[in-house]
Amino acid sequence: MVAPSKLVPPSQRARYRSHYRELLRQTLVRQLVLYFLPLLLLAAFFNLQYWRFTEDSRRSHLSVIAEQQANTLDLFLRERLVNLGNLIDDQAFIAHCCSQEYLQSALSRLRQSSNTFVDLGVVDGQGRQVAYQGPVRFPSSVSYRRESWFRELMQGGGHWIITDVYLGFRGQPHFTLAVKRRRGDSVQILRAALSPEKLTEYINTIEGAREVQAAVVNGKGVYQVVTRRGGAPRSRSPFLPPRQPPRGYLDHPDARGSSQYAYAWLGGTPWVLVVRDTGAGRRAFAWMPSMVPLITFGFFTVMGVVILIRARQLVGKQLAAEQHEADLSGQLVQAAKLASVGELAAGIAHEINNPLAIIAEEVGLLKDMTDPELAADQEPLDLAEHLDAMHEAVFRCRDITRKLLIFVRQTEVKLEQWHPHKILDEVLDGMMGNELRISNVEVERDYHAGVLQMVTDRNQLVQVMVNLVKNAIDAMKGGGHLGVRTSHQDDHVVIVFTDTGCGMTAEQQEKVFMPFFTTKEPGKGTGLGLSVSLSIIKNFGGKMYVDSAPNEGSTFTIELPYEIK
Repeated sequence: MVAPSKLVPPSQRARYRSHYRELLRQTLVRQLVLYFLPLLLLAAFFNLQYWRFTEDSRRSHLSVIAEQQANTLDLFLRERLVNLGNLIDDQAFIAHCCSQEYLQSALSRLRQSSNTFVDLGVVDGQGRQVAYQGPVRFPSSVSYRRESWFRELMQGGGHWIITDVYLGFRGQPHFTLAVKRRRGDSVQILRAALSPEKLTEYINTIEGAREVQAAVVNGKGVYQVVTRRGGAPRSRSPFLPPRQPPRGYLDHPDARGSSQYAYAWLGGTPWVLVVRDTGAGRRAFAWMPSMVPLITFGFFTVMGVVILIRARQLVGKQLAAEQHEADLSGQLVQAAKLASVGELAAGIAHEINNPLAIIAEEVGLLKDMTDPELAADQEPLDLAEHLDAMHEAVFRCRDITRKLLIFVRQTEVKLEQWHPHKILDEVLDGMMGNELRISNVEVERDYHAGVLQMVTDRNQLVQVMVNLVKNAIDAMKGGGHLGVRTSHQDDHVVIVFTDTGCGMTAEQQEKVFMPFFTTKEPGKGTGLGLSVSLSIIKNFGGKMYVDSAPNEGSTFTIELPYEIK
């Protein structure tokens, strides 16, 4: 950053700081749009895709667990039915099925294969329990004729049944597994009760059980087995997946918003296994999605710092380039001033010659009065009157040379309050007044009374007006009419110079503000006047444009703000 000198006025330093902040803001916005924003969108896209990927992976993982547990539970129940089928088909069972010792031994063997077996009973075709071994003390005569599982097994074409959880005669939740065999004209049924608690313990040992909350729901939406405090057996489940497809993943709206679960229907019984993620499964995938935004944030933080440093470097270089350009522009302005002075030389010489002639005349008269030969024949003169005329002529020369030096001298920009009408009168009556009279140019002024004072550099604004007046004089060979009009518009003043000169073509108008372009004869102009004038007006925050047509004159319009921002 090119720091402003401490000798620069506070107002100029404030403008410098404001310009620096504006350039830094523009550079940052440009770099953010070109570099930061595309990468941010790309990162957001990849983060979204990665989140979707991890979410799909979690869903697939949960669906696989549901399917594996359902297959395992289905196989487990089939094995229990096979255990009962092997037992009822055993010849020893046929011979000793009513023996308590045999049933006790058979129950022990069943419990060795699975501790979910609670008891064992033999039921005849009339529904009467003829033998029982287990912890429940039944009455001497127990009939299952009215039990739904018995009627379904007897009336259906199947040879086995697995009931939903129910209380039955024992008053405790349990499942009943029963197999049927026909012995001649009679029917024999072997039934066993399975403990829901033991079945829950078995489900908890299946692979992936620690990652999910599993539950077994029947076709009516009633819990049969529930793990991890998800509910109670025989209570209503909020989840009842559709039968088709038999495997899937669903979103279930609840009081907390939405709950996702995977399900799989069993093949041997109308039960469905439902699993929900307890958090362990999410934690297995959570570290990667959380790390990706963290890494992305770190990357963009570093990138933002780099962009800020780079933006400051670019702004510093741009300010240095602007300073260099301003120096060159200042040199160009000075060259244009000197060129204007050369063109003004004849008029300035005439302006100075007039007071010098007065001085010479008065000095000659005084010399004659001091000659003894001539003084005797003349009346005494009032010396004060002649000395005053000489004094006035001398100060007139001093004013002309002072204005010329102020105009030519290369000085720092000095912003002060000036009224545009005062500057216009100084140019039209003072600096260019004699040349306008010699060139036979009539000036018509139309000043708007509402025009206010403005903050400007008087010297530079004088240079612009001198250039426009000189161009108008050159365009009106043999004389013409120059109209100078001002108007007040909101926060700026409009100054219009209209001449009745030769005018310009459209092609000339396009090039009129280009450096070294001139419509004058070779040697008559440098082509810098309008270019420098436009640069000065732009530096003041204004605008300058031309409207012209061949043989119809030209109109140059200047718009200047009252306050330079």
